[in-house]
Amino acid sequence: MVMGDGQFRAILFSGGAGSRLWPLSRRARPKQFQPLLGSDSLFQLMVRRLETRIGLENIYVSTGEIYRDLVLEQVPDLPPDNVIAEPEMRDTLAAVGYAVAILNDRFPGSTIATLWGADHIVRRDDQFVACLSAAHKLATENDWVVKIDVRPTCPSDALGYIEYGDPRAEVDGRTVYAFRRQVEKPPAEIAAQLIAEGNYLWNTGYIVWTAEKILSLYEQHARAAYGALMAIVDALHRPSSAETIPMLYRQIPKMSIDKGIFEKMSGDDMVVMPAELGWSDIGAWNVLRDELVEAESGNAVHGRHVALDTTQCLIYAPAGKPVITIGLRDMIVVDTEDALLICPADRSQDVKKIVQRLEEEMPHLL
Repeated sequence: MVMGDGQFRAILFSGGAGSRLWPLSRRARPKQFQPLLGSDSLFQLMVRRLETRIGLENIYVSTGEIYRDLVLEQVPDLPPDNVIAEPEMRDTLAAVGYAVAILNDRFPGSTIATLWGADHIVRRDDQFVACLSAAHKLATENDWVVKIDVRPTCPSDALGYIEYGDPRAEVDGRTVYAFRRQVEKPPAEIAAQLIAEGNYLWNTGYIVWTAEKILSLYEQHARAAYGALMAIVDALHRPSSAETIPMLYRQIPKMSIDKGIFEKMSGDDMVVMPAELGWSDIGAWNVLRDELVEAESGNAVHGRHVALDTTQCLIYAPAGKPVITIGLRDMIVVDTEDALLICPADRSQDVKKIVQRLEEEMPHLL
């Protein structure tokens, strides 16, 4: 079933490096393209989730030029023109504006879902699609920015939090609320306080809005970016576009869309839709452990593992060697062909710091 009237399109942003999931996630094949949970990558699962509802022809992938071939390898039926490759990585203000400007040039009047879901787990596909459908109606009929976010299950310091206020509307049996503010990755103790207040959601990065609305917000709040984007649209139709567009793209300030747009908006234009999606952002090894943990052993195992007195551990061994553990508790063990990671689960976020060290000492492992 294709949703809507053909004017609803999705952009799946898939350019992240996934450094916290090293040594599995590498520059050549970052985490969103890895089969973390089974035979398919999280990217493939998200594309399939969208394809059944809006059609593959309405799915666009924003990524780095180095991943263009990888995207088409993983989704061979995706039209090549549906891969929007950034000239260079310049954070999300540039990535969103560039992809939306190109789509608006091709299909004026579109409503667009911008989704940072290429490395997310969504266990309730039915709810995900129902929320997109409801958000599509709200964005098109009210000219709103509609955020689809989820209730937190623990005080994570790796995620953003969205505060919502009074009810604004009802759609398809769902209540949407006024957007109040975003708190980006607070310390765990602050996150616990926010959760206790009861009106905070985890920021999924799932937003539905019209292309016209998006570009108007750039014009209002990020004028330098907007000017560069309009020049890029003009350059798309010129023979010199291959040389001109990268130069224009570098004029877009390198910052997040949260800082460039959302922090400057009033709550009048944005609403929040709480959703029950069975959602996880696999941002670190301890999160993957919690998703894969087996009730019987208390461990999450991918590969060959023999254990004695081992519990609450992730053993991830795609290299094929047997991993034998004795007396381990709350640990992460990841064994690949050329690198072995061992760390306490509560230090999983520090893998990013190791990757920074490897940049200088062992760049071939990245």
